[in-house]
Amino acid sequence: MKFADAPVARTRQAAIDGNLCVMVGCSETIYGNIQELLQNIASDIIHCGDVGAGQLAKILNNMVLFDTVASLSEALVICEKSGADPKKIFEAMSLGSADSFALRNHCMKFMLENDFPEKKFPTSYALKDLSYALELAENYGLTLGMAENTKSLFQKAIKEGYGEQYFPVIVNSMRND
Repeated sequence: MKFADAPVARTRQAAIDGNLCVMVGCSETIYGNIQELLQNIASDIIHCGDVGAGQLAKILNNMVLFDTVASLSEALVICEKSGADPKKIFEAMSLGSADSFALRNHCMKFMLENDFPEKKFPTSYALKDLSYALELAENYGLTLGMAENTKSLFQKAIKEGYGEQYFPVIVNSMRND
């Protein structure tokens, strides 16, 4: 039997536009056989290694994204408490070394606008995905302090009724403290 794992990353709009990123785990031979097929749905395809490596890339990608959004949430709450203009602060950050996809998209487009729609990667789903990374770490005898902290933020947000809203809503839990 021949297997490949090929999870995708990016937004719903990227899926509509055929601009997904596909992270593939399989043998070189199988990758050669499926690469052309994957080009129908993705603008970026990367062979990450043997079977399972694509899923590993996806899990770790999400973990880093969630941890980054948690840090951005902390920064936003500090901005608000200080009386500074968060839009200007994050614009400055986007021009510096803190720039990232998470800053420009999750933060500037949603967190700054306090817009956390339902059915757009809900907090409950993010917690599930983050749990995969934490389980992997446990299997390797590792402790992931940042990911554990982010897990706690997700759990708190869910407890406060934000479970079905877009996961950057964790900033509202911080605002409630």
